[in-house]
Amino acid sequence: MNTEITIKGNGHWRELIDGYDLTEVELAEFDYMDNPLDDFRGFRYKGDVYSLDQVMRYNKTINGKLYHGIYNFGFFSGLLINLDNGGDAVQVYYY
Repeated sequence: MNTEITIKGNGHWRELIDGYDLTEVELAEFDYMDNPLDDFRGFRYKGDVYSLDQVMRYNKTINGKLYHGIYNFGFFSGLLINLDNGGDAVQVYYY
């Protein structure tokens, strides 16, 4: 099924980061992890940090493009994620 929604993004690849790349304040956001330094894997987008464990697998085609993951802000907005084949970078789109 192809769903028509407004998607914004430039298609640039963002390198995934580890817990060692986070500031102390950012680490505190992920204190639910046993060891955020070792357990965190995620990305920065528009000043915020997202962990891949917060992204739900999606694998849906929207507006003719396949997306691998979704992070919902609410019912009508969130992020759509594409993971590169090597698992080292993501494309992030706002919907």
